Amino acid sequence: MNVVAKLYLKTSKRRFFKAFKPLGIKKKRKFLVSAPNSIIDFVKILPFLKGLRKMGTIVMLMPKKLESIHRYIKPNIFETIFYEEPSGILTEEHKRLKRQLADKHFHFLIELNKPANISLPYLTLTEKRICFYEKNNYPYYNIMMKNDLSPLNEFFNIRKSNPKNLFRFNLRESKKLLKKINKKRPILFVNGKDKIPWKGSQIVVGKDISASDPDIYSILYGCDAYFGQRDIIYEFAKMFNTRIIE
Repeated sequence: MNVVAKLYLKTSKRRFFKAFKPLGIKKKRKFLVSAPNSIIDFVKILPFLKGLRKMGTIVMLMPKKLESIHRYIKPNIFETIFYEEPSGILTEEHKRLKRQLADKHFHFLIELNKPANISLPYLTLTEKRICFYEKNNYPYYNIMMKNDLSPLNEFFNIRKSNPKNLFRFNLRESKKLLKKINKKRPILFVNGKDKIPWKGSQIVVGKDISASDPDIYSILYGCDAYFGQRDIIYEFAKMFNTRIIE
C-alpha cells in the first residue's frame, strides 16, 4: 500500500464511526459478501451462504481464480462480481468495483477473508459491516466475530446444513465424462500417492485426471467412493455424501 493510500485511510476513517440502528433482520435484506480467496475456504462457507440466501439477496465479490467452482453453482443463488486481485483503496480495481456497485444498496457488508480488506467499506454506504476480529479493523468494520464461522451462524441464526443443493451437477454428464476415460462402476476416486485394494475401477489424480481439470468435481460426483488427501476434493466428496475410504 502506497503512502497516499495510507494517508487517505487514516484521514477518512471518521466516516465509519456512526452507530448503526438495531439489527432487525426479520425482513428480507440485501447482503454484499466478499468471498474467501481460496477454493477450500469458499467451500467451507457455503452452508453459511445457503442460510443467508433465505434471508434475502446476495451480491458476491469473488476472485477470478474461483471461477472453476463458480461454474457449478446455481445462477439464482447470488449475483457475482469477479475481480483479479483484492482491491486496495484508490486503485483502478477499487474504482471499477465501486462503479459496478454504485446503483446498489446493502443492509450488510460481510468480509470473509482474514485479514479483512479495509478498503471494502469504501465501496458502499453500508451501515452494518462484518468481519473477523482484528484490532485494527474498527471502525471500518463495526461488527466483528472471533475465530470461525460459528459466531456468524449464531448471529444470523443459521443452522448447520449440507449445501450440495446449491450446485447444479448432472449425473448424466458425470457418466459421460467417466465413459470417456473408460471407467466402470464401482469407481474409486484416488487423490494421493497411496494405493488401496479396490474391486472395480479407479480414477487417480495426476494419472487419469489433472487436479486443475475443471471437470474434476463433476467426475468426482459420479464416483462411488473417495480415498486420499483431505483437501478441497475431499471437502466436495463429503458434500456429495460420497463414501470415504479411510
